[in-house]
Amino acid sequence: MITKKTSITKFQLYFFLIQSQIGIGLLSLPNVVQSTAKGDGWISTIVAGVIVQATLLIYWFLFKQFPNQNYAQITKIIFGKYIGKLLNLIIYFYFILTGSLALILFINCINLWLLPLTPLWVLSLVIILASIYLTISELKVIARFFVIASFLLVLLIFLSFFTYSLPKELQFILPIGNSGVKNIIMGSNKSLISMLGFEGVLVIFPFIFDKEKGVLKTVSFANLSVTALYSYFLFLCLISFSPNQLKQVREPVLYLFKALSFKMLDRIDLIFLSSWIVPMTTSIIAYLYLSSKSFSRKEKSFKSIVMLNGIIIFVISILPIDEKMVGQLSKYVTYLSYVVVFLIPVILLALSLVFKTLKRSGNH
Repeated sequence: MITKKTSITKFQLYFFLIQSQIGIGLLSLPNVVQSTAKGDGWISTIVAGVIVQATLLIYWFLFKQFPNQNYAQITKIIFGKYIGKLLNLIIYFYFILTGSLALILFINCINLWLLPLTPLWVLSLVIILASIYLTISELKVIARFFVIASFLLVLLIFLSFFTYSLPKELQFILPIGNSGVKNIIMGSNKSLISMLGFEGVLVIFPFIFDKEKGVLKTVSFANLSVTALYSYFLFLCLISFSPNQLKQVREPVLYLFKALSFKMLDRIDLIFLSSWIVPMTTSIIAYLYLSSKSFSRKEKSFKSIVMLNGIIIFVISILPIDEKMVGQLSKYVTYLSYVVVFLIPVILLALSLVFKTLKRSGNH
């Protein structure tokens, strides 16, 4: 039974989606997009935002048909018990693998920049224990934490203003559209993967308080905010680094801050990264919650499932994975995202509308 006590407000939903989407991907996106879209990478991110908005519209229409069911329940209603269970298993693996990939990238970044002598398993254990501790709480508690964590985005934007004192070259992005439509679309695909997290609404929709109105506006505003933030930092990096530099620099946003120096403060990049640990952790918390909620139906078993999923994500993160294997895991997550985030919801909506039409014609 979903009550006001266990549900979240639309205000909290906004920050839940933002914190699910923004994390480690923001730091490396300019480098990732550079290989295809080059100077038009910021356009690719806007295109990705438009695709996300179209997907959110599909989710909204789907939940108009099933207002009190979540993703896993809808698959069973439409496809039946057995196919529904198979699809839910795919959805579960997607959430687990995405959470594991986020954790691997997170600990690698911390190990490279902040704590090079600390074993990766120690970093992973600390992060996953903190994530489990928060995830076993109610969704309302998680959402409240995400609201507080979002204030660190203000720090990120504030610090970015100081980078305008560094040399900038608009020539790097000119002429606009020079990369071609094909490369911009390919770049938008890479931006889309970095912006994943919005699919969380598929699981938490039934827990939104007063969801009859305003939900589409809230998720759309969250998508607009994330798209604007990603596009802004992509644009900032594109005019700050030459194309060759962007290819070589893995986390351009951190290198942007590294160039800043003040009389009383130095290594702004390390100060920023220390605070950015929180938004990177929220992505893992979100995927740990989503994987557990898509698997567990009963509140009593939820805590046990969270702990089990936390152990699975931890074990995957400490496997001896080199950079090539991380790239391979990223490909698997990308392919799974096409199925779980885009394909299945479209099929569910199409079939639900067909069944509704057949039911109406049968009544006549």
